[in-house]
Amino acid sequence: MGKATDSSPKQLDKLARSESRLMADTLRLSPDGPHNDDYTCQVAAASSEAVRVLNHATLFHAGVTHPSTVNDVLGAISRATAGLDQLLRQLGEALRRMQASTQLGDDRGNPVERVDRALSELKAARAAARTLAARLERAFNATAGLHLTDGRED
Repeated sequence: MGKATDSSPKQLDKLARSESRLMADTLRLSPDGPHNDDYTCQVAAASSEAVRVLNHATLFHAGVTHPSTVNDVLGAISRATAGLDQLLRQLGEALRRMQASTQLGDDRGNPVERVDRALSELKAARAAARTLAARLERAFNATAGLHLTDGRED
């Protein structure tokens, strides 16, 4: 897996496409692991690829023909987003552990400064994730019960 550095959105999109091609056709998703760096990176890449595929699927009318589809997708995305707070907290804890080990280096200089910056950004991202999850939950609730009246949907 390639690692992103300070990159433009275009570079990150190119990296994501490259990583998705490197991913196995089938990735077994299991909370029980295996818990190792490679699997963690593969699952993260699969998550990114899933959003990219959803972006394409919802671009075309055939991908969303019923209000229940909107509701189902909002529900799934809301649940995924709600889990980001925990994920981002745990990534921050991992950085703290690595820094405390005194074995953390930095190609650009001071690892303490970079970890502090990353932790600050993760804290802000966690707050944004909680806000996003709450808004998605409200959108999900607002779309519950919507239906087409032409008889195409139960």
